Amino acid sequence: MTVEHLIARPFPGAGLICRAGGLLVACAVDPAADRLLALVEQVTRNDGDGAELIRRAGGMLAQSPLAAAVAGVTAEGAVAVLVNGAAYAEVTGPRERFRLAGPRRVHRVTEGAVHTLVLGLDQLTGPAPDGSVAQPDPRVRLDRGVVPGGGLVTDLTQLRVVVDAQEPAPAPRRPDPSQPFQAVLLVPEHAEPLPPEPQPRPVDPAATTGPLVSGVHCVNRHFTDPSLPYCAICGISLTQATHEAGLGRRPPLGVLLLDNGLTLRLDTDYVIGREPEFDDDVIAGRARPLRITGSSTGMSRRHLRLTLTGWEVQVTDLNSANGTVVQLPGETEPHRIAAGSPVVIRPGSLVGFNRRWLRYESHRNP
Repeated sequence: MTVEHLIARPFPGAGLICRAGGLLVACAVDPAADRLLALVEQVTRNDGDGAELIRRAGGMLAQSPLAAAVAGVTAEGAVAVLVNGAAYAEVTGPRERFRLAGPRRVHRVTEGAVHTLVLGLDQLTGPAPDGSVAQPDPRVRLDRGVVPGGGLVTDLTQLRVVVDAQEPAPAPRRPDPSQPFQAVLLVPEHAEPLPPEPQPRPVDPAATTGPLVSGVHCVNRHFTDPSLPYCAICGISLTQATHEAGLGRRPPLGVLLLDNGLTLRLDTDYVIGREPEFDDDVIAGRARPLRITGSSTGMSRRHLRLTLTGWEVQVTDLNSANGTVVQLPGETEPHRIAAGSPVVIRPGSLVGFNRRWLRYESHRNP
């Protein structure tokens, strides 16, 4: 992603200021800052998404006292902000206005575009003796490569200048009248046959790197749920199987069909909300985030979690503000589930969270 027309001017102070595309950092001079700045460079080389930077920076700073204010523009045009230690961030936009401050690590993603963003370090950029806040020099802009300083050192030993020259267009080929003409006649069934096209290798739907669970193999050697009368992969009856349970890699249990048509493979846990990327299990790689944004959705930052336990799928409301409802197959009305209590859902179940919903679909649908 490319971010244009983002103007950044640094404050006076003894900290470190970094701006790379739509990613911004203000942090203290500390050995831990090297890892943070290296992370900014890595995310910039990837896609430069601010949400990705904040998610990974949150995990990096989880046990660090480094004073840092980190922000980044997301792919949706919003701004993700994280503050850790003696730092602060102030955000002003058409829909919201807030301030984040340490020392506890806090983070937030705006609901939309932002007009003004301020990142600062409390101990290094405090107010002036008269109580006023220091203002940045209007001539200094990080996006133009202008920063305060007393000089610079340049190494020209490896200097190389390359001037791009436009390659001339190739001259058109002309027949050479001095060369003999050779005619070729193609006769059916006498031409050399073309080599056969390579056939794609069939994909084994049971191939997965999921956790080890107890299950059985059907006659086609698919590892499947022993409680079912048929294989969840190929649908063959399990009456002829040995039913000797053993450990194996669990295949995907189906898909999640979101109300906007998005389909997600159900092969791991999911955390759903406005900011699921900051969940501890998501940061640790134990769950996958499903971010649903918008001020009218009624979603909490961490709204609900889908957990795969053995061959079951469980839904847990994470103490959301508007709650979660579940409608199992055969039920005519959804019912609200208690916060913090896992509820097992079956294929065909509908899960609603305020104005949004998803459906659990699988080969095992009734």
